[in-house]
Amino acid sequence: MKDIFLNKVTKHHIQTLSLFTKPKLFQTEFSIIHEGHIPQAGYLLIKGEIHFLKKKNIIQRIQAGTLFGVAELMSNSPLKFSVRILPRSTVFILDKSTIQEVIKDIDKKKLPLSMQIKVS
Repeated sequence: MKDIFLNKVTKHHIQTLSLFTKPKLFQTEFSIIHEGHIPQAGYLLIKGEIHFLKKKNIIQRIQAGTLFGVAELMSNSPLKFSVRILPRSTVFILDKSTIQEVIKDIDKKKLPLSMQIKVS
């Protein structure tokens, strides 16, 4: 789907992110992003499943290893969908400063595309 900017990540990316932050386990279903809002964080799903919704209808399901919301976070753009995380799913929650640290500390060519955005 064109409106959703997703990137798959490698074990290397997950290991790198582990140096900056710890993953969060969601025990219950939770809406983490609402359609039309500017995200306060980007996310990397490392276990479980997440649903993207448009007007309460599931438009896409994503599996572990998917990075989302980073491009919108870094560009202060509203999301065109809502995101619901399913129970027993684990994500890295990536605030802007964490993303900037990761970008500063590793080779930009090795980053997922959505993290290659120029930051000040």
